[in-house]
Amino acid sequence: MQQKVFEELFEGYLHNTLSEAEQEQLMEVIRNGVHDDFLKEKINVLLKNSNNVEILETQKGENILNYILSSSSTKVIPLREKSTKKTVRTLLSIAAAITILFAISTVFFFKNTPNPVKTDSEEKVEETNPMLAFSGKQLIHLPDGSTILLNENSTVEYNQVSFDDKTREVTLTGEAYFDIKRNETKPFIVHTGKVQTKVLGTAFNINAYSNSDKIEVTVTRGKVQVGDLDNVYGIITPNQQIKVNKTTLVHEQNNVNSAVVVEWKSNYLILDNINMEEAIALISQKYKVPITLSNENIKKCRITASFLNEEDLDHILKVVCSVIETEYHYTKNGAIVLEGKGCE
Repeated sequence: MQQKVFEELFEGYLHNTLSEAEQEQLMEVIRNGVHDDFLKEKINVLLKNSNNVEILETQKGENILNYILSSSSTKVIPLREKSTKKTVRTLLSIAAAITILFAISTVFFFKNTPNPVKTDSEEKVEETNPMLAFSGKQLIHLPDGSTILLNENSTVEYNQVSFDDKTREVTLTGEAYFDIKRNETKPFIVHTGKVQTKVLGTAFNINAYSNSDKIEVTVTRGKVQVGDLDNVYGIITPNQQIKVNKTTLVHEQNNVNSAVVVEWKSNYLILDNINMEEAIALISQKYKVPITLSNENIKKCRITASFLNEEDLDHILKVVCSVIETEYHYTKNGAIVLEGKGCE
Protein backbone atom coordinates (compact mmCIF):
# COMPACT_ATOMS: atom_id res chain seq x y z
CA MET A 1 0.00 0.00 0.00
CA GLN A 2 1.33 3.41 -0.95
CA GLN A 3 2.24 5.80 1.88
CA LYS A 4 -0.35 8.40 0.82
CA VAL A 5 -3.21 5.88 0.82
CA PHE A 6 -2.14 4.59 4.22
CA GLU A 7 -2.02 8.11 5.68
CA GLU A 8 -5.52 8.83 4.36
CA LEU A 9 -6.85 5.66 5.98
CA PHE A 10 -5.06 6.54 9.20
CA GLU A 11 -6.55 10.02 9.33
CA GLY A 12 -9.95 8.59 8.45
CA TYR A 13 -9.74 6.25 11.43
CA LEU A 14 -8.92 9.09 13.80
CA HIS A 15 -11.94 11.01 12.50
CA ASN A 16 -14.21 7.94 12.53
CA THR A 17 -15.01 8.10 8.83
CA LEU A 18 -13.81 4.66 7.69
CA SER A 19 -16.05 1.83 6.62
CA GLU A 20 -15.65 -1.56 8.30
CA ALA A 21 -13.76 -2.87 5.26
CA GLU A 22 -11.40 0.12 5.30
CA GLN A 23 -10.73 -0.34 9.02
CA GLU A 24 -9.87 -3.98 8.42
CA GLN A 25 -7.58 -3.00 5.56
CA LEU A 26 -5.82 -0.44 7.75
CA MET A 27 -5.29 -2.85 10.64
CA GLU A 28 -3.88 -5.50 8.29
CA VAL A 29 -1.24 -3.06 7.03
CA ILE A 30 -0.43 -1.99 10.60
CA ARG A 31 0.02 -5.60 11.67
CA ASN A 32 2.42 -6.13 8.78
CA GLY A 33 4.65 -3.28 9.97
CA VAL A 34 4.82 -1.69 6.53
CA HIS A 35 4.54 1.90 7.75
CA ASP A 36 6.11 1.68 11.22
CA ASP A 37 8.18 4.84 10.72
CA PHE A 38 5.07 6.90 9.91
CA LEU A 39 3.23 5.46 12.94
CA LYS A 40 6.08 6.20 15.32
CA GLU A 41 6.32 9.76 13.99
CA LYS A 42 2.56 10.22 14.30
CA ILE A 43 2.58 8.94 17.90
CA ASN A 44 5.29 11.43 18.80
CA VAL A 45 3.47 14.35 17.13
CA LEU A 46 0.23 13.54 18.94
CA LEU A 47 1.99 13.21 22.27
CA LYS A 48 3.92 16.43 21.73
CA ASN A 49 0.65 18.27 21.18
CA SER A 50 -0.85 16.91 24.38
CA ASN A 51 -0.75 18.93 27.62
CA ASN A 52 -0.40 15.91 29.84
CA VAL A 53 2.31 13.82 28.25
CA GLU A 54 5.87 14.39 27.16
CA ILE A 55 7.24 13.42 23.74
CA LEU A 56 8.27 9.79 23.48
CA GLU A 57 11.87 8.93 22.86
CA THR A 58 12.33 7.08 19.56
CA GLN A 59 12.86 3.81 21.41
CA LYS A 60 9.64 4.20 23.39
CA GLY A 61 7.66 4.92 20.25
CA GLU A 62 9.12 1.79 18.75
CA ASN A 63 8.25 -0.22 21.86
CA ILE A 64 4.58 0.76 21.55
CA LEU A 65 4.59 -0.67 18.06
CA ASN A 66 6.40 -3.78 19.24
CA TYR A 67 3.61 -4.39 21.74
CA ILE A 68 0.90 -5.00 19.21
CA LEU A 69 2.06 -4.99 15.61
CA SER A 70 2.77 -8.73 15.62
CA SER A 71 -0.98 -9.41 15.71
CA SER A 72 -4.12 -7.50 16.56
CA SER A 73 -4.68 -9.66 19.64
CA THR A 74 -1.29 -9.08 21.27
CA LYS A 75 -1.73 -7.86 24.81
CA VAL A 76 0.51 -6.40 27.48
CA ILE A 77 -0.25 -6.73 31.16
CA PRO A 78 -0.76 -3.27 32.77
CA LEU A 79 0.88 -3.46 36.20
CA ARG A 80 -0.36 -1.65 39.29
CA GLU A 81 -1.82 1.36 37.49
CA LYS A 82 -3.15 3.38 40.42
CA SER A 83 -2.59 6.98 39.42
CA THR A 84 -5.36 8.70 37.48
CA LYS A 85 -3.02 11.11 35.73
CA LYS A 86 -2.14 9.75 32.28
CA THR A 87 1.63 10.09 32.02
CA VAL A 88 3.81 8.50 29.39
CA ARG A 89 4.18 5.42 31.56
CA THR A 90 0.46 4.81 31.95
CA LEU A 91 -0.08 5.64 28.31
CA LEU A 92 2.35 2.91 27.39
CA SER A 93 0.44 0.38 29.48
CA ILE A 94 -2.86 1.40 27.92
CA ALA A 95 -1.43 1.40 24.42
CA ALA A 96 -0.06 -2.06 25.06
CA ALA A 97 -3.45 -3.44 26.05
CA ILE A 98 -5.35 -2.29 22.95
CA THR A 99 -4.70 -1.59 19.30
CA ILE A 100 -2.23 1.10 18.39
CA LEU A 101 -4.84 3.33 16.78
CA PHE A 102 -7.12 3.36 19.76
CA ALA A 103 -4.12 4.12 21.94
CA ILE A 104 -3.34 7.13 19.79
CA SER A 105 -6.94 8.30 19.92
CA THR A 106 -6.88 8.28 23.71
CA VAL A 107 -4.22 10.99 23.64
CA PHE A 108 -6.90 13.46 22.54
CA PHE A 109 -9.01 12.45 25.52
CA PHE A 110 -6.06 12.94 27.85
CA LYS A 111 -5.41 16.38 26.38
CA ASN A 112 -8.85 17.63 27.35
CA THR A 113 -9.08 15.93 30.73
CA PRO A 114 -8.32 18.11 33.80
CA ASN A 115 -5.29 17.05 35.80
CA PRO A 116 -6.34 15.71 39.20
CA VAL A 117 -4.24 16.63 42.21
CA LYS A 118 -2.10 13.67 43.23
CA THR A 119 -1.10 12.79 46.75
CA ASP A 120 2.51 12.05 47.71
CA SER A 121 1.65 8.37 47.99
CA GLU A 122 0.23 8.34 44.47
CA GLU A 123 3.36 10.02 43.16
CA LYS A 124 5.42 7.38 44.93
CA VAL A 125 3.40 4.50 43.46
CA GLU A 126 3.82 5.94 39.98
CA GLU A 127 7.56 6.29 40.42
CA THR A 128 8.11 2.88 42.02
CA ASN A 129 5.92 0.77 39.72
CA PRO A 130 6.68 1.92 36.17
CA MET A 131 6.60 -1.58 34.68
CA LEU A 132 6.30 -2.49 31.03
CA ALA A 133 5.19 -5.96 30.00
CA PHE A 134 4.99 -7.67 26.63
CA SER A 135 2.99 -10.81 25.85
CA GLY A 136 2.66 -13.20 22.92
CA LYS A 137 4.74 -13.71 19.81
CA GLN A 138 6.76 -10.59 19.04
CA LEU A 139 10.19 -9.07 18.63
CA ILE A 140 11.08 -6.59 21.37
CA HIS A 141 13.77 -3.92 21.09
CA LEU A 142 15.09 -2.93 24.52
CA PRO A 143 16.49 0.55 25.29
CA ASP A 144 20.06 -0.80 25.51
CA GLY A 145 19.98 -2.18 21.97
CA SER A 146 19.30 -5.78 22.99
CA THR A 147 16.45 -7.77 21.46
CA ILE A 148 14.07 -10.41 22.80
CA LEU A 149 12.08 -12.75 20.57
CA LEU A 150 9.06 -13.99 22.54
CA ASN A 151 7.48 -17.35 21.86
CA GLU A 152 3.72 -17.81 22.08
CA ASN A 153 2.04 -17.84 25.51
CA SER A 154 5.00 -15.97 26.98
CA THR A 155 5.45 -12.70 28.88
CA VAL A 156 8.46 -10.53 29.66
CA GLU A 157 8.50 -7.36 31.76
CA TYR A 158 11.00 -4.77 32.94
CA ASN A 159 11.21 -1.48 34.84
CA GLN A 160 11.33 1.23 32.18
CA VAL A 161 12.72 3.87 34.57
CA SER A 162 15.73 1.98 35.93
CA PHE A 163 16.46 -0.22 32.92
CA ASP A 164 19.72 0.71 31.20
CA ASP A 165 20.27 3.71 33.47
CA LYS A 166 20.86 1.64 36.61
CA THR A 167 20.27 -2.02 35.83
CA ARG A 168 19.40 -4.35 32.96
CA GLU A 169 16.91 -6.78 34.45
CA VAL A 170 13.82 -8.47 33.02
CA THR A 171 11.38 -11.12 34.27
CA LEU A 172 10.28 -13.93 31.97
CA THR A 173 7.39 -16.39 32.03
CA GLY A 174 7.33 -18.79 29.09
CA GLU A 175 10.01 -18.97 26.42
CA ALA A 176 12.19 -16.34 24.77
CA TYR A 177 15.37 -15.97 22.78
CA PHE A 178 17.67 -13.19 23.99
CA ASP A 179 20.31 -11.41 21.92
CA ILE A 180 22.04 -9.13 24.40
CA LYS A 181 24.23 -6.14 23.61
CA ARG A 182 27.47 -6.35 25.55
CA ASN A 183 27.98 -4.02 28.52
CA GLU A 184 30.82 -4.86 30.90
CA THR A 185 29.53 -2.55 33.64
CA LYS A 186 25.88 -3.63 33.58
CA PRO A 187 25.19 -7.36 33.45
CA PHE A 188 21.90 -8.39 31.89
CA ILE A 189 19.80 -10.50 34.28
CA VAL A 190 16.74 -12.59 33.47
CA HIS A 191 14.57 -13.60 36.44
CA THR A 192 12.54 -16.80 36.13
CA GLY A 193 11.13 -17.50 39.59
CA LYS A 194 14.04 -18.19 41.95
CA VAL A 195 16.46 -18.73 39.09
CA GLN A 196 18.60 -15.94 37.66
CA THR A 197 20.42 -15.97 34.34
CA LYS A 198 23.23 -13.39 34.13
CA VAL A 199 25.19 -12.31 31.06
CA LEU A 200 27.30 -9.41 29.84
CA GLY A 201 26.56 -9.80 26.15
CA THR A 202 25.54 -13.02 24.47
CA ALA A 203 22.68 -14.96 22.86
CA PHE A 204 20.67 -17.64 24.64
CA ASN A 205 17.27 -19.27 24.98
CA ILE A 206 15.23 -19.70 28.17
CA ASN A 207 12.27 -22.06 28.48
CA ALA A 208 10.34 -21.37 31.70
CA TYR A 209 6.68 -22.08 31.02
CA SER A 210 4.46 -22.10 34.09
CA ASN A 211 3.09 -25.58 33.31
CA SER A 212 6.57 -27.12 33.46
CA ASP A 213 8.49 -27.98 36.63
CA LYS A 214 11.83 -27.11 35.01
CA ILE A 215 13.66 -24.11 33.65
CA GLU A 216 16.01 -24.66 30.73
CA VAL A 217 18.76 -22.22 29.75
CA THR A 218 20.58 -22.91 26.47
CA VAL A 219 23.43 -20.87 24.98
CA THR A 220 23.97 -20.17 21.28
CA ARG A 221 26.71 -17.53 21.62
CA GLY A 222 29.02 -16.32 24.40
CA LYS A 223 28.88 -17.29 28.08
CA VAL A 224 25.93 -17.41 30.46
CA GLN A 225 25.86 -17.75 34.25
CA VAL A 226 22.88 -19.52 35.82
CA GLY A 227 22.11 -19.57 39.54
CA ASP A 228 20.01 -18.02 42.29
CA LEU A 229 20.56 -15.27 44.85
CA ASP A 230 23.05 -17.37 46.83
CA ASN A 231 24.55 -19.90 44.42
CA VAL A 232 25.99 -20.21 40.94
CA TYR A 233 24.83 -23.43 39.26
CA GLY A 234 27.24 -23.14 36.38
CA ILE A 235 28.66 -21.08 33.52
CA ILE A 236 27.70 -22.45 30.13
CA THR A 237 28.89 -21.82 26.58
CA PRO A 238 27.42 -22.54 23.11
CA ASN A 239 25.64 -25.90 22.80
CA GLN A 240 25.43 -26.28 26.56
CA GLN A 241 22.29 -26.25 28.69
CA ILE A 242 21.40 -26.06 32.38
CA LYS A 243 18.11 -27.53 33.61
CA VAL A 244 16.81 -26.41 37.01
CA ASN A 245 13.91 -27.86 39.00
CA LYS A 246 11.74 -24.88 39.97
CA THR A 247 10.87 -26.28 43.40
CA THR A 248 13.99 -28.06 44.63
CA LEU A 249 16.49 -26.02 42.55
CA VAL A 250 18.28 -29.28 41.76
CA HIS A 251 20.12 -28.69 38.50
CA GLU A 252 22.05 -30.49 35.80
CA GLN A 253 24.30 -29.37 32.97
CA ASN A 254 24.38 -31.08 29.57
CA ASN A 255 25.73 -30.70 26.06
CA VAL A 256 22.92 -30.13 23.54
CA ASN A 257 22.35 -29.08 19.95
CA SER A 258 21.28 -25.49 20.50
CA ALA A 259 19.95 -25.25 16.94
CA VAL A 260 17.33 -27.86 17.82
CA VAL A 261 16.40 -26.06 21.04
CA VAL A 262 15.75 -22.78 19.24
CA GLU A 263 14.07 -24.41 16.24
CA TRP A 264 10.81 -22.71 17.27
CA LYS A 265 12.32 -19.48 15.90
CA SER A 266 12.30 -20.94 12.39
CA ASN A 267 8.54 -20.38 12.26
CA TYR A 268 9.19 -16.64 12.48
CA LEU A 269 10.57 -14.42 9.74
CA ILE A 270 12.30 -11.39 11.23
CA LEU A 271 13.57 -8.67 8.92
CA ASP A 272 15.10 -6.30 11.43
CA ASN A 273 16.44 -3.23 9.62
CA ILE A 274 18.37 -5.22 7.02
CA ASN A 275 19.08 -4.57 3.36
CA MET A 276 17.09 -6.33 0.66
CA GLU A 277 19.97 -8.58 -0.32
CA GLU A 278 19.87 -10.07 3.18
CA ALA A 279 16.06 -10.06 3.27
CA ILE A 280 15.76 -11.94 -0.03
CA ALA A 281 18.26 -14.53 1.18
CA LEU A 282 16.19 -15.15 4.33
CA ILE A 283 12.89 -15.36 2.43
CA SER A 284 14.41 -17.62 -0.21
CA GLN A 285 15.87 -19.94 2.42
CA LYS A 286 12.65 -20.15 4.42
CA TYR A 287 10.35 -20.85 1.48
CA LYS A 288 12.91 -22.78 -0.59
CA VAL A 289 12.37 -20.77 -3.76
CA PRO A 290 14.95 -18.84 -5.82
CA ILE A 291 14.45 -15.07 -5.79
CA THR A 292 16.36 -12.65 -7.99
CA LEU A 293 16.45 -8.88 -8.35
CA SER A 294 16.14 -7.19 -11.73
CA ASN A 295 17.96 -4.10 -10.48
CA GLU A 296 21.08 -4.07 -8.30
CA ASN A 297 19.82 -0.92 -6.58
CA ILE A 298 17.04 -2.94 -4.95
CA LYS A 299 19.74 -4.54 -2.79
CA LYS A 300 20.39 -1.13 -1.23
CA CYS A 301 16.82 -0.77 0.10
CA ARG A 302 16.36 -1.49 3.79
CA ILE A 303 13.36 -3.09 5.44
CA THR A 304 11.99 -3.76 8.91
CA ALA A 305 9.12 -6.23 9.17
CA SER A 306 8.16 -9.17 11.36
CA PHE A 307 6.06 -12.12 10.19
CA LEU A 308 5.18 -14.25 13.19
CA ASN A 309 2.11 -16.20 12.11
CA GLU A 310 3.45 -18.48 9.38
CA GLU A 311 2.23 -16.20 6.61
CA ASP A 312 2.33 -17.55 3.06
CA LEU A 313 4.99 -16.44 0.60
CA ASP A 314 2.72 -14.24 -1.52
CA HIS A 315 1.55 -12.33 1.54
CA ILE A 316 5.15 -11.63 2.58
CA LEU A 317 6.18 -10.59 -0.93
CA LYS A 318 3.25 -8.19 -1.22
CA VAL A 319 4.20 -6.54 2.07
CA VAL A 320 7.89 -6.32 1.20
CA CYS A 321 7.20 -4.95 -2.28
CA SER A 322 4.82 -2.32 -0.89
CA VAL A 323 7.54 -1.12 1.47
CA ILE A 324 10.27 -0.69 -1.12
CA GLU A 325 7.91 0.16 -4.01
CA THR A 326 8.71 -2.81 -6.20
CA GLU A 327 6.69 -5.53 -7.91
CA TYR A 328 7.24 -9.26 -8.23
CA HIS A 329 6.31 -12.01 -10.64
CA TYR A 330 6.89 -15.73 -11.09
CA THR A 331 8.89 -17.12 -13.97
CA LYS A 332 7.91 -20.25 -15.89
CA ASN A 333 10.22 -22.38 -13.75
CA GLY A 334 8.71 -21.11 -10.48
CA ALA A 335 11.44 -18.62 -9.56
CA ILE A 336 10.54 -15.12 -8.36
CA VAL A 337 11.82 -11.84 -9.77
CA LEU A 338 11.55 -8.46 -8.02
CA GLU A 339 11.42 -5.41 -10.27
CA GLY A 340 11.67 -1.74 -9.42
CA LYS A 341 13.90 1.34 -9.27
CA GLY A 342 15.48 0.37 -5.99
CA CYS A 343 17.22 2.76 -3.61
CA GLU A 344 20.21 5.07 -3.88
